[in-house]
Amino acid sequence: MPELSRGHQLALLQLANIVANSNGALEVLEPAAESKSKSYIWIRLSLETKDYRTGNGLAFRDRERISLHLHPDFPFKKPDVYFTHTRFIGTPHVQWGNSICLYQSGETEYDPSDGMFGFFDRVEQWMRAAGKGELDPDDAPLHPPVAYTTSSTTFVVRANTHTGIADDGIWIGRADLRNVRDDRFDLVGWTKLDDWGDADPGHPIAAAVLFNKPLATEFPTKVNDLINLVENAGLSFGLLYSLLRLFSLAGSEEEPAYFVLGAPMRRKAAGEPLRPHLTVWEIGPDTLKTLRAMVRSKGKDEAARDELATWMVKADVRWCDVLEDRPEIVNRRDGGTLLAALSEKRVLLLGCGALGSAVAEMVLRSNAAKLHLVDYGIVKPGVLVRQRYADSDIGSAKAMALQAHLQSIGLECVVTADKGNLANQALSRFDFTEWDLVIDATASASAIHRIEVELKAQSLPVPMLSMSVSAAAENGSVLVKMPQYSGGPHHIARQAKLEAFAKHAGHSLVKAFWPERETMKVFQPEPGCSAPTFIGSAADIDHHAAGLLNIGLSRIESLAPDAASLDLVAASWLRADDIKRHRLSYTFKGYARHSEQRHGYAVLRSDVAALDMTSELKRIARTRSDKIETGGLIFGEIDDAHQVIWVDSVSGPPPDSTASETQFLCGTAGTKELNAFKSAASGKSSRFIGIWHTHPISRGRPSQDDLHAMLDLLHFQEFPPRQVVMLIVGHAATRREENYYLYRRNEFVLIARHEDGGQQ
Repeated sequence: MPELSRGHQLALLQLANIVANSNGALEVLEPAAESKSKSYIWIRLSLETKDYRTGNGLAFRDRERISLHLHPDFPFKKPDVYFTHTRFIGTPHVQWGNSICLYQSGETEYDPSDGMFGFFDRVEQWMRAAGKGELDPDDAPLHPPVAYTTSSTTFVVRANTHTGIADDGIWIGRADLRNVRDDRFDLVGWTKLDDWGDADPGHPIAAAVLFNKPLATEFPTKVNDLINLVENAGLSFGLLYSLLRLFSLAGSEEEPAYFVLGAPMRRKAAGEPLRPHLTVWEIGPDTLKTLRAMVRSKGKDEAARDELATWMVKADVRWCDVLEDRPEIVNRRDGGTLLAALSEKRVLLLGCGALGSAVAEMVLRSNAAKLHLVDYGIVKPGVLVRQRYADSDIGSAKAMALQAHLQSIGLECVVTADKGNLANQALSRFDFTEWDLVIDATASASAIHRIEVELKAQSLPVPMLSMSVSAAAENGSVLVKMPQYSGGPHHIARQAKLEAFAKHAGHSLVKAFWPERETMKVFQPEPGCSAPTFIGSAADIDHHAAGLLNIGLSRIESLAPDAASLDLVAASWLRADDIKRHRLSYTFKGYARHSEQRHGYAVLRSDVAALDMTSELKRIARTRSDKIETGGLIFGEIDDAHQVIWVDSVSGPPPDSTASETQFLCGTAGTKELNAFKSAASGKSSRFIGIWHTHPISRGRPSQDDLHAMLDLLHFQEFPPRQVVMLIVGHAATRREENYYLYRRNEFVLIARHEDGGQQ
């Protein structure tokens, strides 16, 4: 009896319990015996199997002898079980002729806590399935055949195999290879022998034969057995020999040659058609020299002939390690994730800094078809703290350095780059029939403003995602613009700010992204001579880049074509008492678009403002008459940079206003207080910008009284504004139309003279 470990003792104790309660179905034939493997032991058993013989499966005898191989660290190392014979050689899930493959993944399917009890439950399941012939049922993926690797060369199969095989059941040609390193080839294509021609393809190749029927579940280890195997599958010895001679002349005389065999023995998922399982046979340089000698002597070299015959009869087959990456049989590990939505997509990435360099690699790994990088900056020493660059990149253009890094990963995505100044030209440089998504990771106000300007002249027919982090990288922001949303990222951020202050004004996330100017802390890496940036580590940035990208992609998946969104997300490592909620989310449609009639500004009027006007029109009609003029104040923003007037809300008439069928005079009582409230409630983004009134039964053109009201606002107030908006709602009682006019203080006298004459 060998010395038993604690694990061995536990295994024997549990096994004795199972045997005692099996009613004779399981018997121990011999005491534990020492194994050739250090510290392992063997246990010989007899298992009653006659009841498992219920279908077209394995021809079990009434009892089968099996052997347990036990690791000293049982139960943390699972046992192995073997038949004591090789009658079932070639059966799926029986390897080396007698090793029973119980688990697809022992790491996840074997539970040490179940010990021998769980293990023998699995043995019983396997035996029942084997007896029914259901080890590889049609409704489940096939277990791949086994070829025991003896070569040090690895093949990565990237190209799907041919689906059409000739009537004789065999496809013959070559596998086109890419030499990745000394011990690895990628199989990247297939060329039928008839299409080969005489030209050197300019890259390594291998002989390839694909069969239309299965070969072995366990491939031979001897060349002679392999020849018999392919002959039985329909490839005659003469044709095999001709292929070997042909390919012996194709490669280097000092390098081995490779022979790819494929047979329909793999399935990607239940119910899918069978695809070829591929194995690669390596033929050594010495054998190739013998084959070449035979070819060049036209078979007259007797020594070469004898040497070749000996090789065929006695030599071992050198099988290469084959790693699959064929889409036809491999499920991507990111399948069904949010990032998987970028598979085969064309992505334009603006900004290659902290967020951008991280996002770029995520997009690349998503199986994107194309990725274009744009950044005007260079790599500086300090950015290595959190950006995907190396010391050797310092001084290089970021876009080009990142392109080189991504290309070195070796994925199929086409990565291009240019050093464009996005503050001068952003989207207008691109043809958007060539792109499916824009990701803005610049966190640059000048780039955002440039995009906003350009979107006034061109539409963006694809979604846009824009992300940034707060000053200490504790919080992240991701903004999404869908193609039919009217407005760009600057407008979305403003609209989100109004909603955030209306709903969550005191929230730390709102304060982080719209801080009071006096509370803002500026960090400069080189005080006095460098642009302000944020403080944050590589871990901070990777967390935000991944999370914000996922949130943005989920928004794109769920938003309506004319909607936009903004999400603010706090870092998960913040203390629970730092914030009440870790995420704030806002979605909205765009403002209605109108044209200002004097300066050509765009007017963006919110639904809230429209409801405010409707409410006032109903009130005046209910309390007096729909023929009575009414009006009030307009709150929003006049943006001369973008030539946009935002109308966020309107009020009804102040209490000291007067109204009749021919005139509305807007009062002033309480207007200062109302303006202060609107400004504070919007984070100073929405304030008094003008007045509105109705013309119930006439067009919305300014009257003499309207011009006098503008003159009074611009010249005779204690603190007169520089410019004001007047909205006249024409035909308010029947078919409401909005007419906007922008008046400026320094032009009003000339305008008044001109329009006074026009009123006659």
